[in-house]
Amino acid sequence: MKNCNSKNMAVSFMFFAFLIFFVPGNVIAAGSDNTGISESTEIQLIEGKVKQYNPEKQSILLQLKNGEKITILLDWNTALVGYASPKEIEKGNKVKIWHPAGTGTPTAVKIEKKLIVGC
Repeated sequence: MKNCNSKNMAVSFMFFAFLIFFVPGNVIAAGSDNTGISESTEIQLIEGKVKQYNPEKQSILLQLKNGEKITILLDWNTALVGYASPKEIEKGNKVKIWHPAGTGTPTAVKIEKKLIVGC
């Protein structure tokens, strides 16, 4: 019985040592925002039609309702709604894109495919 207790204690010690060394770093990483966008950054919503999707550059050329064209970048943090992957984005799709306000070419935070309604 003593041999079993020492094995249990050794396993318990290894488990707690694992928790002490590895879990705190993962908790900190999970609690941080990996998007690179601070909480004070204003997020803008734009809507339009995809004129071109470039998978190599991970960019979308979007034509807004007023006719203006804007390039939006994608990255691994971009959330997709209505698409399983960026490869499904096609010319002619109507989308909503959330991106941080600012200068330069914006990187999308979220891209949502608009539903097509009608007969």
